[in-house]
Amino acid sequence: MGLQHKKNGSKLKNFVEYFNVIIMNGKLNKQVVDLQSSSGITSAESNEFQRNWNDEKWDKSQKEGNYDRTRSKLNFEIAYGGIVQEIDKSRTVGERIALRLKSLGLDDPNDGRKNKNIRICGKFIIGGGGQKEKNTFIIGGSRERMHQLAFGNQAVDLKKGADNSSIVRCKDIEDWAKDVYKFVSNRWGEDNIVGFYVHLDEMNPHIHCCVLPITEQNKISYKMVFGGSTKNEFREKMLDLHSSLSVINKKYGLERGSSIIETGARHRSTEEYRRELDNECTILQQDISTNKSTLDSLQKDIHKARIKKKSLSTMIGNLEKKHEELSNKKNELLSQINNDSESMCELKEQLKNLNDELNLIEEKIIDKKDKLKTAEDELSLLQASIDKKRFEGKVLSRENAKAVENIQEQINYRLSYSILPEIYNEFRERLSKLNVSNAEFFNDTILKDLTENGDKIMKCALLLFAGYLDQAISFAESSGGGGGSTPGKWGRDEDEDDKQWARRCMLMAHQLMKPVTKIKKKR
Repeated sequence: MGLQHKKNGSKLKNFVEYFNVIIMNGKLNKQVVDLQSSSGITSAESNEFQRNWNDEKWDKSQKEGNYDRTRSKLNFEIAYGGIVQEIDKSRTVGERIALRLKSLGLDDPNDGRKNKNIRICGKFIIGGGGQKEKNTFIIGGSRERMHQLAFGNQAVDLKKGADNSSIVRCKDIEDWAKDVYKFVSNRWGEDNIVGFYVHLDEMNPHIHCCVLPITEQNKISYKMVFGGSTKNEFREKMLDLHSSLSVINKKYGLERGSSIIETGARHRSTEEYRRELDNECTILQQDISTNKSTLDSLQKDIHKARIKKKSLSTMIGNLEKKHEELSNKKNELLSQINNDSESMCELKEQLKNLNDELNLIEEKIIDKKDKLKTAEDELSLLQASIDKKRFEGKVLSRENAKAVENIQEQINYRLSYSILPEIYNEFRERLSKLNVSNAEFFNDTILKDLTENGDKIMKCALLLFAGYLDQAISFAESSGGGGGSTPGKWGRDEDEDDKQWARRCMLMAHQLMKPVTKIKKKR
């Protein structure tokens, strides 16, 4: 075909370059996208987004989670207008939501509701490795690629307690974040973004982005903006989001996905397969185990926190009841003092003691309520951590399953590719021994044609699979084909998976490779 090989990063202009550059030089980095809803942002969640933590909270977070305080200085936010700046902690995300709603003349529909379940916010995590927190979008890619964007060639030590204070932030991660911010702004309105925080102090670089679902009619409607009236409509929106975002992410080396052609066409030794399984599956299994252990620990902590909250609530209730009883007794004493001058001194002494007791109870109530507020915040944070770990566990399990599946597909590809010629040869040998009537049974079948012309049919199918229709037709015609009908409209359907697409390509290649049938003229 006279095609030249080009280096990684160059524009792929033809089929050979596609295989040489993309396939031969390694696996693609994958984009990740997900979405959930939220009825609001708690103070604990806001503090995590903004890293508004004291020393005690940092110590606890580093112990229980994958946080690295030495890299916290690398965190930043994208402010209005797409400006990169340090994280502004002057207002919580909840306060920003309230200000945005006020500017629109809207009330929070959850105010005054006992069950605050109206969805008023879409919370995103945009980043690598498929992370997720409660009620968030996830948009990102592989850990390796996200680390390259954030840290370049700098070696980041991901072990707990490691000192990464010398690491500096790369401009690539800022550019990526600004492009994603622009994407979110164009899609849902910049004024509706109430928080856009980029974290580089966890295992995988990512963005926390909170967006209000405000319609063109100036109403809050999660269903209209993010969801859909049906599951199918929601699915279509998510597919469109995935496709649209892939245009942005492709610029940064994050691909929408890969196929068996991409993953299976490169030669690998048995040792390479084993090593890849070790790297992608064994490590993931370890991550799953660690995640489960952390989750178990969090479950114990949240159980203790719930007991503590219940105990404090009971204490406050008892103190308030005692306070009410003493207040009633005080009122009775005041009435007696006004009506019994003879016992004035004794009654005033009782009143003094009663006031002292009331003051003490009031101090205890204030103290217990402060402790209850702290316990509620801790419980909220623990619940958010549990939700995060639960999702991370699901993602890790999916990643593990996918890693195994990818390896299996590659092995299946190799096994199929190696055994097919044997099948063709055996069938060819057996076919030659059949009588004429039995042999005619296989006429015009793909099996017979593959035994006779398998290599060319496979090559034609490969061209079709890669999207090179014109080249496939030209190849078929130059190889004696052209007897099959040329497709008027040809291409991969959006909902078509690799196997379905490969099957159609194989069938079409079989048709294209049919020899031209000459029609005899009537005399």
